[in-house]
Amino acid sequence: MHAWGRLVVAGLAGTAALAALASPAHADGTGDAWTDGTHVGTEASSGGSGDAVTGGGGRSNCEWVRLSEDHASTADRMADSGWGPPRGQEPGAWYRRICYHENGTSTGTIHWVNDRVDPAALAQQAADRVPIPLPGVHVNPSPSEGAVVGVPTWLWVDPAAWRPVTAQASAGTVTVTATAAPRRVVWDMGNGDRVICDGPGTAYDPSRPGDEQSTDCSYTYRRSSAGAAGDVYTVTATVVWEVTWSVTGAPGGGSLGTSPRSESIQLPVKEIQAVNR
Repeated sequence: MHAWGRLVVAGLAGTAALAALASPAHADGTGDAWTDGTHVGTEASSGGSGDAVTGGGGRSNCEWVRLSEDHASTADRMADSGWGPPRGQEPGAWYRRICYHENGTSTGTIHWVNDRVDPAALAQQAADRVPIPLPGVHVNPSPSEGAVVGVPTWLWVDPAAWRPVTAQASAGTVTVTATAAPRRVVWDMGNGDRVICDGPGTAYDPSRPGDEQSTDCSYTYRRSSAGAAGDVYTVTATVVWEVTWSVTGAPGGGSLGTSPRSESIQLPVKEIQAVNR
């Protein structure tokens, strides 16, 4: 195995010493080494993130480990020779990024991490740029028809918007990706009641018979909106988005909390009186 591969594998397989410098695995420093505890190999990645997986796919759980002084010296020599990733011009340190995969393998790459780049600050910048949409509120019966006391009112938000959205922020060789994913919808029905739905809800199809359709997101009013402001209830749907971040080129990643998005409609609720003969 080449010297750069040995440097990467040292942290993965517990190698005690590094051999003398030799030809690099890849001139651009994108060679990944892996071990399953018995076998060791190398894998080329398309970039510098070090997420190559051998023997199958799956999610990666990664950690960053600062290189020892001896290994950092080797990384410096490799960088000076042009055989490994370049050493940054700003103050920083060498790190080994180790990713553990669901198929039992591991990958590792070496990165120079700039001390002046704050990944957490970049994460907040990326989070501020994520294009989180408004819910797009829908009910059936529609606001023009008005809901009816005792009859379930279907609730749903725009299904096309129910998908993760991302944004990135970069500084030097560090790039942070913020991802927002919808988790649940909190419906304020305007009368003090709330409904929580785990998904966007099901759109009502007026072209199909009602008894052939069903939904797990609905609400039944028990009183009309007569006497409420404007004789309508203000129905508000709030989609709760969970925001997380990941980073390449530096340690970090995790949760950024939630970011709710709300939208309201005015819904009249009428009461139909039965006529007795």
